[in-house]
Amino acid sequence: MRIINLKKKVKLGLSLCCGKKVPIEQESQTMSGEGVRLHNQGRHVVMDNGIVQVTLSNPDGIITGIRYNGIDNLLEPLNAEHNRGYWDLVWSGPGVKGTFDVIKGTDFRVIVENEELVELSFMRTWDPSLEGKCVPLNIDKRFVMLRGSSGIYSYAIYEHLKDWPDFEISETRITFKLSKDKFQYMAIADNRQRCMPLPDDRMSGRCQPLAFAEAVLLLDPKNKELAGEVDDKYQYSCMNKDIQVHGWVCNDPPVGFWQITPSDEFRSGGPLKQSLTSHVGPTTLAIFLSSHYAGQDLNPKFRGGEPWKKVFGPVFIYLNSAPIRDDPFFLWEDAKRQMMAEVQSWPYSFPASEDFQKSNQRGNVSGRLLVLDRYVSEDITPANDAYVGLAPPGDVGSWQRECKDYQFWTRADNRGYFSIKNIRSGTYNLYAWVPGYIGDYRCEAVININSGCFTEMGDLVHEPPRDGPTLWEIGIPDRSAAEFYVPDPDPKYINKLYVNHPDRFRQYGLWSRYTELYPDADLVYTVGVSDYSKDWFFAQVPRQKDNTHEGTTWQIKFKLNIVHRNGTYKLRVAIASATLAEMQVRINDPNSRRPLFTTGLIGRDNSIARHGIHGIYRLFNINVPGVQLVEGDNTIFLTQPRCTSPFQGLIAIVLYHQESTAAVDAAVVAARRGVIMPPIGVQLLIQDRHVMMDNGFVQVTLSKPEGIVTGIRYNGLDNLLEIRNEETNRGYWDLVWSEASTGTTGIFDVIKGTEFDVIVENDDQVELSFKRTWDPSQEGKLVPLNIDKRFLMVRGSSGFYSYAIYEHLQEWPAFQLGETRIAFKLRKDKFHYMAMADNRQRYMPLPDDRLPPRGQPLAYPEAVLLTNPIEPELKGEVDDKYQYSCDNKDNRVHGWICTDPPVGLWQITPSNEFRSGGPVKQNLTSHVGPTTLAMFLSAHYTGEDLVPKFTTGEYWKKVFGPVFMYVNSEYAGNDPLVSLWEDAKLQMMIEVQSWPYSFPASEDFPKSDQRGNISGRLLIQDRYISDDYVSANGAYVGLAPPGEVGSWQRECKVTEVWTE
Repeated sequence: MRIINLKKKVKLGLSLCCGKKVPIEQESQTMSGEGVRLHNQGRHVVMDNGIVQVTLSNPDGIITGIRYNGIDNLLEPLNAEHNRGYWDLVWSGPGVKGTFDVIKGTDFRVIVENEELVELSFMRTWDPSLEGKCVPLNIDKRFVMLRGSSGIYSYAIYEHLKDWPDFEISETRITFKLSKDKFQYMAIADNRQRCMPLPDDRMSGRCQPLAFAEAVLLLDPKNKELAGEVDDKYQYSCMNKDIQVHGWVCNDPPVGFWQITPSDEFRSGGPLKQSLTSHVGPTTLAIFLSSHYAGQDLNPKFRGGEPWKKVFGPVFIYLNSAPIRDDPFFLWEDAKRQMMAEVQSWPYSFPASEDFQKSNQRGNVSGRLLVLDRYVSEDITPANDAYVGLAPPGDVGSWQRECKDYQFWTRADNRGYFSIKNIRSGTYNLYAWVPGYIGDYRCEAVININSGCFTEMGDLVHEPPRDGPTLWEIGIPDRSAAEFYVPDPDPKYINKLYVNHPDRFRQYGLWSRYTELYPDADLVYTVGVSDYSKDWFFAQVPRQKDNTHEGTTWQIKFKLNIVHRNGTYKLRVAIASATLAEMQVRINDPNSRRPLFTTGLIGRDNSIARHGIHGIYRLFNINVPGVQLVEGDNTIFLTQPRCTSPFQGLIAIVLYHQESTAAVDAAVVAARRGVIMPPIGVQLLIQDRHVMMDNGFVQVTLSKPEGIVTGIRYNGLDNLLEIRNEETNRGYWDLVWSEASTGTTGIFDVIKGTEFDVIVENDDQVELSFKRTWDPSQEGKLVPLNIDKRFLMVRGSSGFYSYAIYEHLQEWPAFQLGETRIAFKLRKDKFHYMAMADNRQRYMPLPDDRLPPRGQPLAYPEAVLLTNPIEPELKGEVDDKYQYSCDNKDNRVHGWICTDPPVGLWQITPSNEFRSGGPVKQNLTSHVGPTTLAMFLSAHYTGEDLVPKFTTGEYWKKVFGPVFMYVNSEYAGNDPLVSLWEDAKLQMMIEVQSWPYSFPASEDFPKSDQRGNISGRLLIQDRYISDDYVSANGAYVGLAPPGEVGSWQRECKVTEVWTE
């Protein structure tokens, strides 16, 4: 095993030892002792960790060689050294053409050198003697290698000091040129991978140049199967949000070279900005800044001596390999897994530069985004799947042009809740846009992020631009032209990858298809008759006329039965991309000398030529006087007159025609638009015998000092728990224990605290402690444990959390623990439908159905035959709580639904680390009662083997939980049995992704920065079937305390962590 003790991170290598097939166990022994070594050879330095060896020029900091898995150099050895692996940029002074610059350091330093990691710096410092010759930046390129890591990290700090000259950057990136003899298969997505042409195929004689330099038609490629295809690097562009891993595969030996970007925070333009990835070379890129699909809007410009500093990266260059006869395309699947490991490790803890903020220096923001479209409904609806992000303060939508600083984005869930984590300290606005709604949202409040802060925004309301009811609309407001008609390409100019592909718009030459479809007259669209997916061409481009081009005018025909001639109508036009184009709008008179509206010349996105479906989003709101409209047939004429190039035009013209309404109360609109509407902070009410936590969503009452949940008030129901039960039999922690003996039976004990304490109390959260302390006078009467039960409520959370710390001190008596859990007894008059999986949910019997004469006892007490149930449809069925058991790995969310009102109560377990017996240990979930359980320890399905036994004096402490009791409700009109369960699953995923939680106050619960990570690859050799090693597909892999083979399934005292 190769261990990296940085942020306690452990990686098991996925490489082969010296090119031989070695199973992971043997590989661990072979390489376990190799730390990271640095060799300074004068003009070169070499980093080597026994898996990969990286050579860099000194002091330039150009990667000249990568040795891995028996291949001397993965980079192209025929290239000059400065043209293999390098940082570069394109810069210019104001008004000057850009200069391409491969960034070469002038000062080499070793920042960190030990067996765990080596970090190197290659610094280039600017001074006034370089003015006009070199970009006025101090650039510090860093390269980091970790013990046991199959690759290398790189990042850079760019700094422009105050009063330095003005300049701008149009691009900066890392480029790798791989060995063309080795790497010929490229992958950038599950459905975007293929064998690629060779760079020689793009040379004269083997190809035909097309309309621009990047595109060629392959005439005589070395791989004859590629003849007749188009190659163009822009066909492999991706949106920032999707560029997380891409690269190349070598078949002999099977080796992968992957560029992994674990965060978008340092990229420009937000989540939808498109950039290059990998392309013929074979070349792979990590793009940080570029003007592609945007133009100069995304060139950061520095004027007036503006100081600036930014960290780009780190990104990870990951190498993997497979046995000779293994499927080499496993390498792509493995690269995706590694990408997820890198994303989960972000922000990294190992970069030495203080300019790269670590996790404890960052903050977090959460909240909920709602939509109020008052002409559709007076109700506020969740902003389902909204893009929500933080970017520097600016105007509405300014984030898409932001290119100097950092941005942090996420997607809201189907209830509009969002959480943005690990935000660099600084000042931000919160921005959003919602698929299906035109316009952008910006919260006017300035958000200050400080180290360790948790900012709860509460409910934010986005009101899309609206002046009246919609008369008609064309297209979907999703900032893309994907829903419009994208034609088949000319058969002479295809890329086979995109035949019958969702990204059909990436084919070459689609702009010319407009002339073929509309050779003489332009597009006419009739509202109510035409179908935009078939009749609205995705881009309004010029028509080719002989050897020239001409502008085009599209028509929209629609009827109005009544026209308010003294009123004003609103035409809203959303444009997803524009390239040196103009849109002129005329109403009912195409020959009007002056248009009603013109955008003027807009856009330098160049998305049409670069096979894009969107670029910079623009929204235009056009007032249409009622006097220009007529009752009956009307026509809107949209003219794009600019036509000096076939690539000029507009993409994705989404139109809304609305009738303005003068009766809108402007004061109400202003009050609703963009205003923060947070839920109340968490309030704590302490009474004599009870305490109550209330966050405005849910109200939880507990007995004091016992810590029994006696009431849960939610959505108009005074109590979700069974009010006919004694208070001690509603929501409680319990256990079964016995003095040292054998067997699984013992004393049942509802754990009642004797000491109440408020651990945390503020607007953002309340955490309460109900503690029971043992002393020798209780020997034989009470389990010898100190038990600290915690209950926690967070602002804006629809539920509450609970966990407990159990502790057995030295010299305390021996005992054993047969079971411990949390149990909730729900109202039997309300909760009748139970769900624990998509295919395991049903209406359940009532508890009275299990009693004679309604139920007939069977072979053991838990099983009864329903002979006369209250619900006749259940007659003749068996009820047995063990029929609803689940494996630990599947036991993440289960609970009950009340249909009147539609309310769900769910027990969510975000991690199995505190459960006993590993992933396939079975436990109870929910059953007739209605009862829902969170099981932590039990002897079910195992017997005494899973009863932890503690000897006299044995010290033990364990944290059980936190688990989350989640309550949800449904809007009218949806099927609550479906929607509440689906929502509970989504909330479960949110809780899993948030694990380990950051909010529990107990130091016994380790937070994320106190934990480690491990990764690797497991292979199988069944030598009587084959000498080859095969992938252990679907294997369960876990960490448990040291023991014999298989001992994990009997482990019940300490933590286990598993994956598949």
